[in-house]
Amino acid sequence: MSIHKMWLLKVKEYQHQLKVQGIHLELPPPSLSELQLEYLEIIPGKKLAAKIPFQKRFTNPIGLYQGGFMAACLDEVFGPLSYITADRPCMTLSMNVTYLKAFHEKMGFCKIEGFVLQKTKSFIFMRAEVLSPEGELMCHAESHVSILRDDQLTKVNT
Repeated sequence: MSIHKMWLLKVKEYQHQLKVQGIHLELPPPSLSELQLEYLEIIPGKKLAAKIPFQKRFTNPIGLYQGGFMAACLDEVFGPLSYITADRPCMTLSMNVTYLKAFHEKMGFCKIEGFVLQKTKSFIFMRAEVLSPEGELMCHAESHVSILRDDQLTKVNT
């Protein structure tokens, strides 16, 4: 079984555990299937890597992958990485993306590698790199998330 399929099964377990606690989340989120990310490597609390296929429907007027969709792909790495690091839902406080090279159709796909830089009691600091099929750095991002407390979860779900 692929890492991606194992992760989707684990996500369903998380969803069930949260539902028992009265927390209703849609896992995996619809955005995962829309963006067609495939998780390649998962090291809880440390790293999550994914593959992104080029999709023409997400291009800008000159035919390059639109930056906002790349940011969404990065968030599909930061979100699960923060969740498995905190072992509970988190909320993005900030995400800063720097674009260096374009993602174009001839590439076919690119890879995102996300890393936990530091975890505190309340926050997680992460970094991710988007790499071409040849391993060239195309983009990098930093994200800071807040680890949600139980009382914050009930507010999120009402």
